[in-house]
Amino acid sequence: MKKTLSITAALALTLSLTAVASADPINGTVSNTSGPAPISVEDPIIKPEEVVIVPTPMIELTSKAYFYNAPNGEKLGALAPQKLDTTGNRYDVMLGGEWVEVYTWLGKAWIYVE
Repeated sequence: MKKTLSITAALALTLSLTAVASADPINGTVSNTSGPAPISVEDPIIKPEEVVIVPTPMIELTSKAYFYNAPNGEKLGALAPQKLDTTGNRYDVMLGGEWVEVYTWLGKAWIYVE
């Protein structure tokens, strides 16, 4: 009984694989009238206007730094030493340092860099 069942299962699996392999291939694009327009192979994934030509500068923190909601604003938290991506916004201070806007897990924030 077990041999008959296993032979039947193997035959059914073989027939289903044969049916899938012999199916006609799809040529061109697939059309879906209820959803967005189909994407053809020729469409680029990254469009030229999405390429960053001038990347924002990175800064490296060597010690713990506090971040604020605005320059000289309310303290939101602290960052451990790490490399940070900036938004490109900077605010120079007369005493030699500057406020730099960075990305944090709370959104954009400002840190003071000497």
